[in-house]
Amino acid sequence: MGFPREMILMNGKFPGPLVEVWQDDWVEITVANKMPFNTTIHAHGIEQFRTPWADGVPGLSQRPIQPNDNFTYKWQATQYGSYFYHAHSRGQIDDGAYGPIIIRPPNIPVVVSDRRHTTSERTWELELASGLESAICMDALLVNGKGAVDCWPREQITQFTNPGLVPLFQENNLQMTDKGPNIDALPDEVFNICTPTQGSRRIIKTPSSAKWIAFEIISAPGFDSLVLSIDEHSLWVYAVDGHYIEPLKVDVLTLFNGDRYSVLVQLDKSVANYGIRVASTALTQLIDTTAVFAYDRSSTGEGLYTVNSTPSINRAGGNASVDVTVFNEAKMVSFPPQFLQPAPNVDRTFIMTFDKVGKSFIWALNESVFNPAIDDSNPPLLYQQPSASNPGGNITITTKNNTWVDLIFTVVTLNQPPHPIHKHSSKFFINGQGEGAFNWTSVADAAAAIPENFNLVTPPLRDGCVTLPTVTKPTWLAVRYHVVNPGAWMLDCHIQSHLNGGMAMVILDGMDEWPEVPEDCKN
Repeated sequence: MGFPREMILMNGKFPGPLVEVWQDDWVEITVANKMPFNTTIHAHGIEQFRTPWADGVPGLSQRPIQPNDNFTYKWQATQYGSYFYHAHSRGQIDDGAYGPIIIRPPNIPVVVSDRRHTTSERTWELELASGLESAICMDALLVNGKGAVDCWPREQITQFTNPGLVPLFQENNLQMTDKGPNIDALPDEVFNICTPTQGSRRIIKTPSSAKWIAFEIISAPGFDSLVLSIDEHSLWVYAVDGHYIEPLKVDVLTLFNGDRYSVLVQLDKSVANYGIRVASTALTQLIDTTAVFAYDRSSTGEGLYTVNSTPSINRAGGNASVDVTVFNEAKMVSFPPQFLQPAPNVDRTFIMTFDKVGKSFIWALNESVFNPAIDDSNPPLLYQQPSASNPGGNITITTKNNTWVDLIFTVVTLNQPPHPIHKHSSKFFINGQGEGAFNWTSVADAAAAIPENFNLVTPPLRDGCVTLPTVTKPTWLAVRYHVVNPGAWMLDCHIQSHLNGGMAMVILDGMDEWPEVPEDCKN
């Protein structure tokens, strides 16, 4: 049996039910809150063009949905590809409040996620009590909601522990366990004790006559960064974050929190069961899972689906051989091309710093900790004129409509992990990145000094980006977006414990053309 815990179910399901629509359809989703606490639902990656009141961020675009109340989200599916919806109140995504959105053509959704036995509320209580970021420990990885707790043998933990961590562990009398470093300040079941379960395994079958199969791979973990591969099969990536690219043939996908990939897989192997391998690449814990990709099998007995195929990755997410190709974002080229030539002039540049503030679980974007009390802003920011509702300080960016904006994300302290950053509403171009301090006031100046660090011709277009880890030096990353959709939007780290700890910012886009929220769209 699996491990029982409190969860948030949507229509009695986990993950929530698939929302599948045609591109350009108008979508209406009514959320009836039967829980004893407030909630909202955000459609992740949906641009909400001319419907900023449907973005689902409490305190920004709407009031929270109170217990026993409901709210109807209305928006147009203007973009093709894979997306997902998730709660945007506190850490409710950690409790299972998410599900897939597919804007047709219809593909098979593969939702990968991590699962912790403690609820998001309990995890936050443990962090407050211990002063440590306990959210780094997971109990299982899941594929479409199925998986199990798998406790690794000691020899494999020793084999795959990152060599760079060994001196640190020795210095602090720590040892890597199935759950991460053994830290006495937390209950044993959080960091030390691993109890295996007999959870079910996801089986994905191919149609009997198909020559190719299309997957929508959606990364919905609360903490972990992951890699995914299908044994003995290449993945042809043709869209990323719901945007077409020139197809790339790879063996392994890197999956940061919020990423979505559309892939085609050629069915040119013999009839067999092939492993869909998912492994965490986070240094703090060794954890993986395997789902089954079954060729044309009529049996429904899950016990018959034994996997004996050759993997492309090992249990720690590393390449199993030297000829394995890993997805490289730098090789993404939009199809058709999207970045204007010559490159557009930039109207405003914002340089922001990511860092911890005080305790290990308190995080800041631009040196100011985002206060989750904004969830309860009444009225929400979108309902007010921006001149009256601007929270100000280091937690707010303001722009004018039809302008180009550069955001420079700098990570200045060492030993910080990658931060997966998501901007609500609009996609952005990832123009450059590098190690060392960002000693310029604009991308133009930096690109003139170090042109090899920038792509101002065919930069990747995404709605999420990942800062570089600071192993030996500070790092920076530059993104650019066009303000065309006025509204109150959020910029946040999609690691839930970092967002809960304050790593977020308000963006008031298009203050000069602020939208008027229709009365029937207010709650």
